[in-house]
Amino acid sequence: MAMGFVRPMGRAAAAMGLLALVLLAGCGGPGSADRHGGSGAPDGARGVIRLADVQWQSLWINNAIARFIIEKGYGYPVETVEMTTPIMQQAIVKGDIDVVMEVWTSNVADWYHQALDEGAIVDLGLVMDRASQGWYVPAYVVKGDPDRGIEPLAPDLKSVADLRRYAHLFPDPEEPGKGLLINCITGWECAKVNRIKLHAYGLADLYNVQEPGASAAMDAAIAGAYRQGKPFLTYYWEPTWLVGTFDLIRLEEPPSTPECRAEIERAQRGEIAIEEVSPAAGCAYPEERVVKVSHPGLQDRAPEVVAFLERMTLPTDILNKVAAYMEQEEASAEEAARYFFVNYPEVWRSWVPAEVAEKVEQALE
Repeated sequence: MAMGFVRPMGRAAAAMGLLALVLLAGCGGPGSADRHGGSGAPDGARGVIRLADVQWQSLWINNAIARFIIEKGYGYPVETVEMTTPIMQQAIVKGDIDVVMEVWTSNVADWYHQALDEGAIVDLGLVMDRASQGWYVPAYVVKGDPDRGIEPLAPDLKSVADLRRYAHLFPDPEEPGKGLLINCITGWECAKVNRIKLHAYGLADLYNVQEPGASAAMDAAIAGAYRQGKPFLTYYWEPTWLVGTFDLIRLEEPPSTPECRAEIERAQRGEIAIEEVSPAAGCAYPEERVVKVSHPGLQDRAPEVVAFLERMTLPTDILNKVAAYMEQEEASAEEAARYFFVNYPEVWRSWVPAEVAEKVEQALE
């Protein structure tokens, strides 16, 4: 594992994954009627296409969008199957599922490259045009917010290097003489990476680090501070509902290089102490390549669906907005997909032939 963040898997998730594998092996794959996937359609003249649900929000949205088009536009029944990432890796190779709509390739790099090289999976291209992570501040810190009566406090804050001058703007309530970086979740690999980078940038003596125990706590801390108009400095990533809801600025960092990543990874492995990393370890996270993959057999069964999936790429800014709608309205993934279809027809119509688009439009009425 390199620099990407890692979603830890607990015992409950592991049990769910094992159950999914047993069901897949025993009956060819269950449907799940829930907020995140919908119920399986009856198998008619066309075979069921099964999508993996590895349980995060952007994937729920992408699954729901793809499912609606495949079912309504192409006439194939679709099922989604909840599972963990390790189970997904087995199931897509065996053909127990047909499509994974989001594979964060750097987080499963060894498996991804081996499966691709062996012809066990097919890369169908990017599912979103950008997947970013880094250090963010509210836009009102830099630009102000006249509607809320907020003056710009740091109009020249553009980069992580500028943070040396602004520790006082992001005070640690437990140590007011220092600034505070809200780190990523305890147990995620990015928590260690951010600490490494803090030392590499020469900021460790100026900023303390707060690590939330769960994503809900992290989101609550950020949302609460934003609504109160308070300055804060936080690690975050996108696509997410939070970036789609609040106006945040990602601070500039030196570009990622092999040399920088190598030193960060050495510190991650404990080969050098975090306190001893050099400035060479200070660089941006590499842009994630998030792709759709399919089992090779899908090309023979449903070539027109594969062609659609190859064209399906969402602008990340739009995915952020759809995720924000889902969160704010407490909407299901299916309702979020409908919001997308209604508000961004120019995007999804570019993925499909005109006759398929018409069928999708009719299903939306």
